[in-house]
Amino acid sequence: MKLHLLPLFIVLFGWLPALGQATTNSGLISGKITDQSTGQSVPFASVAVKGKPTGTQADAEGHYQLQLRQPADSLLISALGYQTAQVAVTGSTVDVILLPAATQLNEVVIRAGENPAFQILRDIHARRKQNDFSQLNGYEYEAYSQLAIRVNQLDERFRQRKPVRAILRALEQKQGGKTASELPVFLSETVSHLYARQHPQHTKEQILKTNISSVGITDDSYVAQFTGAGFNTLNFYKNQISLFKKEFISPLATGGRTAYTYFLADTVKIGEHTCYGIDFDPKNERDLVFRGRMWIDTLTYALVRIEARVGSVANINFVSQIDIDQTYELASDSSKAWLPETTHLTVQVGEIVPHTFGATVDYLTSVRQPLVGKPKSLDFFTTEIELADDRDQAPADYWPAKREQSQPSQTFEQTRALLDTVRSLPIVKTYTKIGQFLLNGGNLPLIRGVDAGSVFSMWAYNPIEGNRLRLGLQTNNAFSRSWQLSAYSAYGTRDKVWKTGWEVNFIPSRRPLTLITLRHSYELERLGYRQEDIADNSFFRVTSRFGAYRQAYYQRETALTAQRDLGSDFTQTAGVRLRTMSPLFPFATNQSGEVSNPVTVTNLESREFFLETRYAPGRLPARRVTAGRRIRRRTTETAPIITLRYTLGTSSLQGNQLGTYHKWQLQLDHALRWGLLGRTQYTVKAGFSPSLLPYPLLEMHLGNQTLFYNRNAFNLMNYAEFASDQYVSVAVEHKFDGLITNRLPLIRRWGWRSFVTGKVLWGHLSSENRSLIATHDATGKPMPFVHSLQQTPYIEVGYGVENVFKFLRLEAMYRLTYRENPNVTPFAVKASFQFSL
Repeated sequence: MKLHLLPLFIVLFGWLPALGQATTNSGLISGKITDQSTGQSVPFASVAVKGKPTGTQADAEGHYQLQLRQPADSLLISALGYQTAQVAVTGSTVDVILLPAATQLNEVVIRAGENPAFQILRDIHARRKQNDFSQLNGYEYEAYSQLAIRVNQLDERFRQRKPVRAILRALEQKQGGKTASELPVFLSETVSHLYARQHPQHTKEQILKTNISSVGITDDSYVAQFTGAGFNTLNFYKNQISLFKKEFISPLATGGRTAYTYFLADTVKIGEHTCYGIDFDPKNERDLVFRGRMWIDTLTYALVRIEARVGSVANINFVSQIDIDQTYELASDSSKAWLPETTHLTVQVGEIVPHTFGATVDYLTSVRQPLVGKPKSLDFFTTEIELADDRDQAPADYWPAKREQSQPSQTFEQTRALLDTVRSLPIVKTYTKIGQFLLNGGNLPLIRGVDAGSVFSMWAYNPIEGNRLRLGLQTNNAFSRSWQLSAYSAYGTRDKVWKTGWEVNFIPSRRPLTLITLRHSYELERLGYRQEDIADNSFFRVTSRFGAYRQAYYQRETALTAQRDLGSDFTQTAGVRLRTMSPLFPFATNQSGEVSNPVTVTNLESREFFLETRYAPGRLPARRVTAGRRIRRRTTETAPIITLRYTLGTSSLQGNQLGTYHKWQLQLDHALRWGLLGRTQYTVKAGFSPSLLPYPLLEMHLGNQTLFYNRNAFNLMNYAEFASDQYVSVAVEHKFDGLITNRLPLIRRWGWRSFVTGKVLWGHLSSENRSLIATHDATGKPMPFVHSLQQTPYIEVGYGVENVFKFLRLEAMYRLTYRENPNVTPFAVKASFQFSL
């Protein structure tokens, strides 16, 4: 399942201080459920409001109570061994009589002393390949999806705040004086067509129509791709179910018996199918597991329906409950293929900030017109998500007809009217702008289409620049969807040097995406910690301008790059780059490699052409197109991301040519999921250059002398400590996802999660490149020593906990080799900040 609700949730609640609503009882329904033939009570029956996520369960005596937050027409009552009943709501007391389901069972062989559910599980696994829809050679269907986010559970203190009272009064007036029980903040419905094929595996979703209303979102161009059917493709036949970037063990997993206890309950009629009912309970509720019931067809052993729940005990930040109700149906009368028919996902979110409010995320999708056995050609899957240009245009009767076919909530238009009321309030508009400012990286709208900022990088301090003052401008989509412009200027009060930069992005095509970038800058940099090394980490981009600047230099750079997607898996980039470096640190080279003839260098130039191929199967298109597009991947994707880069360049010192050089670089990123044992992320990097190069143009391995952990760096290595022209590095991080901490009585209450890390670097510096490095200048003054790795690799290991106070990561780290080098830190505890569920 691709579930990226966290970024969307932050967008919608950027104006959090303004929200809230009263929580009062708008209706309590109670009653008793009995058996028609015996008159006895039916225990633990499920009671739900038709077309809504609201529901409850009867007690052991058949009694139930259901708190209604909105008017309801009818209830749906189901229990194992009984036919599902639909009864009208005529008052506060609704008693229900259920009819037993007449069923005829297949023969089930039960082994002596064995749980009878185990034989059925074995039959499910034996027929997994033919019943799992993802194993079909091809399928497609149309889907109607609905996504809603509502604020509820308002704290009394928060309700009394002046902005909140203003919102509540507006809602009461809209509803004719009736107290509001829920406050909608996001509402969408989407019609899409989803395609899939095997050998090779590809999926594609065409977003045909969207109808989005929200508080806080003004452009649906990137939100639309998170509201379709592909956004929520659950498949319980997989061993892991991905929710919130976490891997939950499926009750149908091959090794499910290690995580679950199973009970064969009863048989029941689900539509036209006679099904075994199997309850599954977690052996440890704090693990990433479900509790619920599944119904298995007695003829084909296919999954017909599953109800799964994750409770508040599970180690998931802010989420108090997750409910999943999914049904499957045969694609056609003649087909043996089972496809998901409906998926209903409800997420209850607790207070992110104490004494504020909770929220409910409600997702519903229904499938129609399925077609199997006719896969599209590979050329069809050049993009994973395709947005129709006229997706927001539809006739007046279009959406009512789609809702009626899918039987979603009948109060959709009423909810939309309430949402429009909320977002039109001045106080909400104000907080919406604050939220957009934070999510836009601290950039402020200046005029239409142009932002100023970022506020977060307007000031910094370091010993070379003194007080660094910076101001930048950038365009947004209101300016142009094909052209993106940005520029900045910075000034240091100590060095009294202006730093400038500008960038132009041109997008001639989006299908496939083609991006041409021209940029120029004059900036202060430092060896081993350049801005391009930390470009994907906004925190380090801001903080890198603070602190000591060791081995700093001014750099003038001009680069032109062209990037194009080649199908759904490959991205090709080509470019040229011109650089001039003016060192502020002592830098000398031995002329012609002669140690007795050093030359002090004040100017180093390079001209490079590079070609890069990136293989990233299963990636999602970047929501914002920039030159440094980051890979966004499906959480279920298992294939690695591989990047291969070749560079051809020339270099010169003090205007004297050193000749042509070559560089090859390879990087592999991969994630492995081990179920209850956690998940492993590892990165392999390799590089080779057979050419003669001054050491600033060699691979200066990324160190980190800050107090904060940097995943891409060697965190106990000093800046520019090692240089290599041949190297291989491996970085491994294993997260136990609560496997250990969930079993420790005190720590499990805190929600901490443990992990271990390790990084190893093998490197070599050729004798030719070593002889080029001068140890003294022409006057005999010693130069900074440049280390190279010998036969012993550089090694650092660490362990720690994350999710401390729900956002802090602490890691104890040990440097195991090259501890005799100057100014080495053999042990350190480093922190980092991350917001995750």
